[in-house]
Amino acid sequence: MVLMLLFAACTGPTPDDTAAAACDDTVGNICTWAGTGDAGFDGGDNDLLASMFYWPMDVEFSPYGDPIIIDWNNHKLRLVEDDGTITTIMGNDFVGDGPADLSDLTMPGAPGTTVSLNHPTDVIYLPDGTLVSASWHTHKIRTWDPATGNVHVHCGLTPGFVGEDYAPAVDARFAMPKAVDVDAEGNLYIIDMKNQRVRVLTPEFTIATIAGNGTKGYAGDGAAALEANLSFPTGAQPEPGGAIALGPDGKLYVADTENHRIRVIDLEAGTIDTVAGNGTPGFGGDGGAAVDAMLNFPRDLEFDTDGSLWVADTDNHAVRRIDLAAGTIGTEIGTNVKGFAGDGAPATEAQLDRPFGIEFGNDGNVYVTDTYNHRIRVVYR
Repeated sequence: MVLMLLFAACTGPTPDDTAAAACDDTVGNICTWAGTGDAGFDGGDNDLLASMFYWPMDVEFSPYGDPIIIDWNNHKLRLVEDDGTITTIMGNDFVGDGPADLSDLTMPGAPGTTVSLNHPTDVIYLPDGTLVSASWHTHKIRTWDPATGNVHVHCGLTPGFVGEDYAPAVDARFAMPKAVDVDAEGNLYIIDMKNQRVRVLTPEFTIATIAGNGTKGYAGDGAAALEANLSFPTGAQPEPGGAIALGPDGKLYVADTENHRIRVIDLEAGTIDTVAGNGTPGFGGDGGAAVDAMLNFPRDLEFDTDGSLWVADTDNHAVRRIDLAAGTIGTEIGTNVKGFAGDGAPATEAQLDRPFGIEFGNDGNVYVTDTYNHRIRVVYR
């Protein structure tokens, strides 16, 4: 099935509709946007600030659909309605891999709340409003149709590695696909985490590897991306790792999590390089060259409208900003101190607890998934 790219627009609530009235929303300040701070599930249909999450992974804003919150340890994708309440669109109270009758394997799919999930990690909207989900622990790429509410397994079945050199994707296999992004032509880029590869699923429904040789490690800068080593989490029960973001320069940027680096793939030349991180886990380098700085298990990437690249520097409890033109790095959110503090004050003085996700809202504000605080926070700009 080809993922069609047809334009349709809708919008969700703005932070002014949903932020706590008592929180000072002065430019530069941070406030809680969603979550009570208690780990759990409230049953749904509550306002953002009255809703409970359990290690939320990320939030997705898009001109093509309403905001989606990835409620990782509740095994759900939750949609923010126009009135600021939250509705589950995929997942239910059971941990699993689809509905019991496997009806999400064939079109037209299955109602989203009949589809059991197991730790979803990333989503992205296509311009026709279709939501694409990295169904991480079940090794699949799933889609959600907002018109019908149905979920369909678009690609992937049992864990493994199948699908090379733009072969038909009907038999493709993944091993914990963690992150997705899409370009203007409809190519879907995928972090195939445990396979230590970055792959592409084309609109013609073919699949190929574009970076990584399958061996965990660090090597390959300045050479062919297909021959490079990447280092994403492995093991029996790994944490999610790896992220991708398409830059305004047409290149693909990768959070090479366990190499503590940000790398860039030149899609035309087929090469790879490092743009940030010296490979030593830690916190340092602000104000200097990004390639000399220390990162600590970076797990998400997003581009700002000015072309700068923002990094969820997860184990540094901070969000960093890379000025790609100048080649420098700085900290925008957090203090490198684990905790929860700072609402209503400057974001540079706040405490976070292992932020796994960042996102820019349609309003231009920055949203931080403060994962271990079970909250999503907003920095006003």
